[in-house]
Amino acid sequence: MRFSNLPTRLSELEKVAEDFRRKHERVFDVILYGSVTQGKEAPNDLDFMVLLTGANDVERFELAFEFKEMLIDRGFPHERLDVKAMSLEQMWDPNYLAVPGLIITGYSLIRRRPLHELMNGEGYALFILDVRGMTKNEKNKFSFALRGRDGKTGILRDLGGRYLAPWVVLLPVEVTYSFKEFLKMWKVPYELYLMFGTLYESKDWRIEEGIVRP
Repeated sequence: MRFSNLPTRLSELEKVAEDFRRKHERVFDVILYGSVTQGKEAPNDLDFMVLLTGANDVERFELAFEFKEMLIDRGFPHERLDVKAMSLEQMWDPNYLAVPGLIITGYSLIRRRPLHELMNGEGYALFILDVRGMTKNEKNKFSFALRGRDGKTGILRDLGGRYLAPWVVLLPVEVTYSFKEFLKMWKVPYELYLMFGTLYESKDWRIEEGIVRP
C-alpha cells in the first residue's frame, strides 16, 4: 500500500531525514505517522518519531529537538510539528502503547516506504459498527450507502474495504479518516482497531474437489 495523502513536501521531508541520519550515527530512521497517513484532510499536525539505537533519555530529547529545528529552518511551521524520539529497543516494550500505531500507520522517511510494507504486511482499520439505535428503515438506508443494494458497491467499494460480518468492516488504514467521516455523517457509533496483517494462505477447496474451475 502506498499512502495517498502524504504531505506535498514529502520529498523535502525525506531529504531532511536523510541529512539528519548522516549527521547522527544513533539515528536508525525517522517515521511520519498519525492522522496524515490515515487519510485525514488538512491534518492539524505532522507527527514524527525519531527511531534511535542505544540512546538515553537526554539524547532522545536532544535529537528530537534538533530534528524539529531542522524542519523549522526549512519553513515548516513549528506549531504543526510534533516530534518525539524513542529507542529501537522500545519497539519490543509492551508498555509502550505508541508502537502498534507506529508500525501500522508509519511511513519511513529514510526508506521511503510504509513500515507495514517493510515488514511484509499491510495496515488495516477494523470497524465494528453499532446500529442498535437505528430503525429498520434507517438500517436499510445505511446498509445501501455502506455496501450498495447488491452488497458489492457503496462506500466500501470506493475505499477498497471489505464487509467481513454483519456490521464489521475492514479497510486499508490510509482511508481511516474518510470512513470515520462517513460514519459521522450517518451518526453511527463504532469501535476502531488498527491491525497489521499479512496474507498467509489463499485456498479454494471447491477447485480441489472439481466444483469450480480455476
